[in-house]
Amino acid sequence: MNEKISIIIPYYNGEQYIRETLESVYRQTYQDFEVIIVNDGSDHNGLEASIRNLPHPNLKVIHQENQGQSAARNNGVKLATGKYILFLDCDDLIDQTFLAKTHTILQQRPEVRICYSKGKFFEKTDKEWVLQPFNIYDFLIENSIPITALIYKEDFENAGGFDARLNYYEDWDFWITLIKSGAGTYKIDEFLFFYRIRTGSDSLTNISSDNRFRLSDNFFEIYKKHYAFYQENGLDFHTIMSFIRENKKYKAKYYNEWYRKLMYRLFKPKKFNRIYKR
Repeated sequence: MNEKISIIIPYYNGEQYIRETLESVYRQTYQDFEVIIVNDGSDHNGLEASIRNLPHPNLKVIHQENQGQSAARNNGVKLATGKYILFLDCDDLIDQTFLAKTHTILQQRPEVRICYSKGKFFEKTDKEWVLQPFNIYDFLIENSIPITALIYKEDFENAGGFDARLNYYEDWDFWITLIKSGAGTYKIDEFLFFYRIRTGSDSLTNISSDNRFRLSDNFFEIYKKHYAFYQENGLDFHTIMSFIRENKKYKAKYYNEWYRKLMYRLFKPKKFNRIYKR
């Protein structure tokens, strides 16, 4: 029986980190896996130098022109031979028991199709990545499932993979697609996943904070795409905006907040044009 896990690592200029990421993979107590690195348009030599002399059985490296992380992940899955898929960014880490523990959950609980764990930030900051307990209502307002979760390859294929049109929130969009098709979720109450917040300006997290406008556009696309599911769960857009406005963690510079831009765009177009299109 095929119980192999295919670990897909999208790679872009991660020569400082990829070796450490791979080392966390090859230390796994569960060893039935393959690793597929998808180099998304960065220098071949930097990647090859970083992984040289590192024991890496069952490793595939493919190169593509820069298309973004979603396309890289989708292309990696096309080469995957495992029953299960795990996405891991090229600078993140997993505990040595991550594969074993998530695989056990999927084996023992057939209703579970998405298994993940508690997360922790490292490098720039050292604290828990607070992922709220899953319930569908809150999840549709704010994603609570990290990209690094064990899933079935067949579910990925049936869902059509990641929507490469999205710049941000593509993982949230993908989880919604799985969940509205009946996929159950399970969160292991242990810190098994470690998300790097880079100290440099090239951090994906830092970049996201500087692109609030694109965040709002992507969220709106997700809402439109899954409109019927939002309605089914009692979430009209006014309710979502009210919830976000009242949530203190979203408060920052007034006009730069992505959700405020989106609210004006939808409900106060004249004010939107006056403020944002000067």
